[in-house]
Amino acid sequence: MRFGRYRLKRGIVEYLWVVLTANAKASIIKAMEQLLDRLDKIERDIPTIKNKVARRDLLKMLKNIDTAINAVGRESVECRRLHRETLHYKELVKQAERLIVNLEQHLTFAALLGG
Repeated sequence: MRFGRYRLKRGIVEYLWVVLTANAKASIIKAMEQLLDRLDKIERDIPTIKNKVARRDLLKMLKNIDTAINAVGRESVECRRLHRETLHYKELVKQAERLIVNLEQHLTFAALLGG
């Protein structure tokens, strides 16, 4: 097997594969944990909003984020199977992060307006 200009022995290639696989799995798991931690904090903060309309809207936004997180979870299984992060997975993570940031901003605005 050729790797760049150098010819690598089978054991070294297997070692590199294991290291790359472990790093990819660790980054996938870490990204999911970060998203879920932020989502847990938001779920704790939404009931503190006194305005019923704002709370209802925030819960609707939370349901959409839950759908996006489920899509990220499904794609992360595919990434772990392939031993690498796919482009679709990265796009889904970015989309989920944008949705979470947007919800955090709405939550802060609702807290400032309605207490």
